[in-house]
Amino acid sequence: MELRPVGVLAVVGVLAFAGCTGSPGRTDEPVRVTVSWTERTLPAPAGAPGRTVVRDAVGCGDGWWVVGAVFLDRPTETRDTRPAAWFSPDRTTWASVAVDASTYWGRRAILNSVACSRGRIAVVGARSGGAHGNPRVTTFRLEGDRLVDVSAVFTQYGGVTATNVGPIAGGPPGWLITGNRLSGPGVWFTDDPRGFTRVEGEPGLTDDGDLESLAQGAGWSGEEWVLVGAGARTGRHLDQDPLAWTSRDALAWTPEEMPAADGVQDVHRVVALDDDRVLAVGRSGDGFAAWVRDDDGWGDAVPFGRIADSWRGAPYVASLVRTSVGVLATVSTGDRYQLWQTGDGRDWRQVAVPLEPQTAGDHTLVAAEGDDLLLVGDAGDGGHVWSGAVAPTG
Repeated sequence: MELRPVGVLAVVGVLAFAGCTGSPGRTDEPVRVTVSWTERTLPAPAGAPGRTVVRDAVGCGDGWWVVGAVFLDRPTETRDTRPAAWFSPDRTTWASVAVDASTYWGRRAILNSVACSRGRIAVVGARSGGAHGNPRVTTFRLEGDRLVDVSAVFTQYGGVTATNVGPIAGGPPGWLITGNRLSGPGVWFTDDPRGFTRVEGEPGLTDDGDLESLAQGAGWSGEEWVLVGAGARTGRHLDQDPLAWTSRDALAWTPEEMPAADGVQDVHRVVALDDDRVLAVGRSGDGFAAWVRDDDGWGDAVPFGRIADSWRGAPYVASLVRTSVGVLATVSTGDRYQLWQTGDGRDWRQVAVPLEPQTAGDHTLVAAEGDDLLLVGDAGDGGHVWSGAVAPTG
């Protein structure tokens, strides 16, 4: 990575990637481009004032969406956060999106994940609370020019068989939420964000009694949903192996074998690398790794990056998206967030970014999926958003 001095609001770097902007990883000669990041202003959402936080972003429909929350300056006994979202048609000028929440937990939700399907967004939010302090999950959909929450029974995302609810992914068939139940991995699927179908205890996802598995993320490959995570046999919890499952309809699932190595391996995110291949990224040993699936199945893990010697929080992959400059992954090393780029899933390079937040519960760095570059970050001082400009180099 080559850098030159820049101003306060922009970071400019030169990177090389194998592939053209439309199909990363499809040409032999690397293409060198300059990427410059420029910070844009997120306006304060209407309503009770506070510190804005950002958690996720996506390009969808006629523009770009950022979701998060407002931490209230004057919290009450029952409410210290409220959901927030922003929209931009050009990644430059942003407007706050009205959030009309009618449910108790919807009015308090932190919007953590957003995904696009057929030009529409669906959002997953949560807020810890209740008698046991567990996350109370709420989904949101767009109705006109505002986000509205979707009422659901408690057992839809919680209940006695609940474990966790993770990120949402989008594809032509609809939206898929990744999560886990006591029986093993579970998912929630819909082609209409007014309601989700919970898939729990499905034979292809259910643990076999000796295997304890955990799903972390999902994506649409172009032909099917791909769910990724990890599993360990009884008595070998410090030797997790990478796992994947696939489904064309999100109802019936088939396990897929992934090459395993000694030590902890855990797959966190997955994305279509191109029309023929799938890329998954997660933790492997003392660093991160990528697995590429082609017609011959999943290849061996390709290591990149390194986990910090001293952790502020658990290392993980925060985002994995396909963009005009290849696939971008944001990772937390356990100490700080970083941005990495690849064109083919095998050759990785770290990309300079305007902010590398320290790892903490309310900090993040996420790249947005879309034809243009967008980066959102939060270091505890309010939400930030940057647009990226790409130009050929030399």
